[in-house]
Amino acid sequence: MPSRPLTADRALEVRLHTRAGTEASAVGHRRADRAVAVAALALVTPCRPDLVRTVLDRLRSVPQAAVEWPPLSVQIDLLESSERVTLGAVRLTGPGGVTVEHVTYTDKLGYTRRVLRLRRHGVFVRDYRTVTELGREIDLATLREQEDPPEG
Repeated sequence: MPSRPLTADRALEVRLHTRAGTEASAVGHRRADRAVAVAALALVTPCRPDLVRTVLDRLRSVPQAAVEWPPLSVQIDLLESSERVTLGAVRLTGPGGVTVEHVTYTDKLGYTRRVLRLRRHGVFVRDYRTVTELGREIDLATLREQEDPPEG
C-alpha cells in the first residue's frame, strides 16, 4: 500500500526531532556547545514554536528508561531553549554585533508573517523570510543562543 507524502509541517517536525537527537548527542559527547546547538535547532523551524512544542510533547511522552542515547533530558532541554528562541523571547547572536530575532506579526492585510530579523550593533538590517536567504548574508554556523535575555 503506497504511503502518502508528509505534510510540510510534519516533515519539519521529523527534521527537528532528528536534529534534536543529533545535537543532544554532540552536546553529550562535548563535541558541540549548548548555545550553538540551540541556535541550530531554532533555525530548523524558524518562527514556529508550535512545531517545537509538538516535538517536545512527543519526547516527553517517551519513558526515560526507553532511551539510552542521546539523553532524553538533553534533547528536551535543547528544545525548550529553542522554543524560547522561536517565540522571540531570546535572540541568536553572532560575531560582529550580529543578532537574529524570530519575529511573527500580522500585516495590514491580516496575513501572518514570519521573518528572521537581522540587526548589526542594534541597527535593523533586513527581514529574511527563509533561513537560506539569511544564510547568504551571515554565516549561520557562528550563531549561538544569547546568554542574557534581551531588554525590553
